[in-house]
Amino acid sequence: MNLYEFEGKNLFAKHGIAIPKGVVVRRGDDVKFKIKDLRFKDFVVKAQVLSGKRGKNNGIRFCSSVDEVVKACEELFAMNIRGQYVSALLIEEKLDIAEEHYVSITYDTNKKQPVLIYSRQGGMDIEDVPEKKIEKVWVDVRQDSPVVILSAAKNLVGEPDPSGASLPQDDIKEKLWKVFQAEDTRLVEINPLVKTASGEWVAADAKVAIDDDAFFRHPSTGSGPTVTDWTTFEPRTMMGRLPTEREVAVKKIDEGEKYYQGTAGKYIELDGDIGMILNGGGASIANMDALMKVGLKPANYTEYSGNPPREKVYQLAKIVLSKPGLKGLWMAGVVANFTNIKETFLGIIDALDEMKPTYPIVVRRDGPESKEAFELLTACAQRNNLNIKMFTKDTSMSETAKILAGMVI
Repeated sequence: MNLYEFEGKNLFAKHGIAIPKGVVVRRGDDVKFKIKDLRFKDFVVKAQVLSGKRGKNNGIRFCSSVDEVVKACEELFAMNIRGQYVSALLIEEKLDIAEEHYVSITYDTNKKQPVLIYSRQGGMDIEDVPEKKIEKVWVDVRQDSPVVILSAAKNLVGEPDPSGASLPQDDIKEKLWKVFQAEDTRLVEINPLVKTASGEWVAADAKVAIDDDAFFRHPSTGSGPTVTDWTTFEPRTMMGRLPTEREVAVKKIDEGEKYYQGTAGKYIELDGDIGMILNGGGASIANMDALMKVGLKPANYTEYSGNPPREKVYQLAKIVLSKPGLKGLWMAGVVANFTNIKETFLGIIDALDEMKPTYPIVVRRDGPESKEAFELLTACAQRNNLNIKMFTKDTSMSETAKILAGMVI
């Protein structure tokens, strides 16, 4: 899960990394009241979205008065930034910048270990910095305090201090490593890491992605100095709106018992009227295209993968079926190699037994125990009088989309 800037900065501050003074403003807040204690000469107002490039999309405003701040807030809340909903605004003191650096820690999937990336040239266009200006140090995860390793590459801190003392960037890198480990992140990035005119080092921005699979280590009870309560993170979506109730509910499926078995928590609500239960990431996207090519519109993007247990698939299917106004249901997927088709179909059958939909249903699936799965689904259709057609690998997924189009009135 990607965090908003203000959430990432809160994690930084918790681990001793300096951040600018400021406040978070939300829709309906009295902006003048919220900033009344901020005795700044100049302000920066930043839209809180999950994508980058805010500055190049007019999502960051510099203001020199309270009235300008109020106007900027009104304008930013009325915007979508790169198609994304503006969750909140972060109002901070404008820094007196002397230098802008870049530092991050992420995973190198090729070497299968974390890598610290640093450049003395930070800012908006970090991707344009020449490779020779970027330093990388791979870090041993077994080290609690890797500052010695991080300092090993002399160019990371420019010219070494003649006294041999560590430089301020060393301290920040060590603290960033603590954030990376303690907060179960996949990415921590400060861009820019600002050196102010007065010599302070400040994280002027924050990009943090946490590892969803570690949620059990961040409960609402027992959190403390080294454990952040992830339940305090508000719902989010990459869409240009707030998450729907169904999207929020689906997210919780993979947080329950047997969270580690398969994945069933993927659901994006769309404007169409054909419910979708899909399998396989690439095939799922292709199936969305196939559905639209036959003139139907998806009501959701949904897939489950791996071997989720029956109860997970039941919860997912029930949420998909709960959307009002559905005119059809398409359950399509590739030929599975390891997914137990019978086990996952039992969850779908439980939902069909409960919801008893009257609209057409088309199923295309194959794989381990598919014969038994289709026998159980046939019995479900008979006892619930379902209008359903079922197909195996002998019929292509795109062909079954055409069949569903012919069934939908």
